[in-house]
Amino acid sequence: MSKESFKLSEISDFLGGQLSGDGSKTISEIKTLLEANKESISFIYNKKFKKDLEATSAAAVLISKEYINHCKVDYILVENPHESYAKLTQLFSGNLRKKISNKNYADSYSKDGIEIGKNVFIGKNVIIEKGTKINSGSFIGDDVYIGEETYIHPNVCLYHSVRIGKKNIIHANSVIGSDGLGFAKNENSWEKIEHLGSVELKDNVEVGASCTIDRASLGMTTLNNGVKLDNQVHIAHNCNIGKNTIIGAKTAIAGSTVIGEECLIGGGCGIVDNIKIENGVRINPMTFITKSIKKPGIYSGGSVVLEHSKWLKHITIQKKEFDA
Repeated sequence: MSKESFKLSEISDFLGGQLSGDGSKTISEIKTLLEANKESISFIYNKKFKKDLEATSAAAVLISKEYINHCKVDYILVENPHESYAKLTQLFSGNLRKKISNKNYADSYSKDGIEIGKNVFIGKNVIIEKGTKINSGSFIGDDVYIGEETYIHPNVCLYHSVRIGKKNIIHANSVIGSDGLGFAKNENSWEKIEHLGSVELKDNVEVGASCTIDRASLGMTTLNNGVKLDNQVHIAHNCNIGKNTIIGAKTAIAGSTVIGEECLIGGGCGIVDNIKIENGVRINPMTFITKSIKKPGIYSGGSVVLEHSKWLKHITIQKKEFDA
């Protein structure tokens, strides 16, 4: 996808903000505070990122009054940085939901052992390496890369700019590269955060049937070499799943969570956002993980069915023992 670029003054005017700095700077992308460089703009809306703000190399930052003294680069002062960030993603996204194209490039891939089934749609600028097979009814968006000897079952959807490594197997009805649950609250509704990142599956990854892997809001959602997903697994935006980790059916992992290497995660688990799970962790089925796990081992959760009042007492005791 082509990149949009804007002058810092144009961005400030678009957001209705107050610019402090050089308005002639050209901004070509949005990045996190730590990833940002001289051509990117970033944002802060939570105090836990204050140290990142102090260390950022961004050309400018979207900021509220409380963080001005911690900012060493140019900034745009706005009332609600999270909402302004959401609006800015819309500016940089161009027209993601553009007119549906009738141009199908599927017929271009009849060489090097590539096999394309019936009713497959392939967009522009797609690279498909030798030995890959794509079954009927699948959709491959623009700018997708698919490595050698990958097998895609029927009705798989790969959104634009997704990268699939060598010898992957993707089972029927899975969706890779959809938007995550990203919205900023404004006074009357929710402002959509356009997801400008992508998804990368490394080599020898297997994705079960009807899984959903969301694209990153910025940067990359990554499944590393040898990751295996059972059916109906959900991986949210910006997650990073470590090498050879296996995840059971109907598990959901919320955004920006890092799962270590060689982990075993049972079916029906729920894992909250922005936590880290160490290498070599086993999580038994139906466990709910609410904070980082910092050492290898076997972890379980869940509870017997009780009347709600008794369950509250029971879980309070459990929490005290866990935190001890």
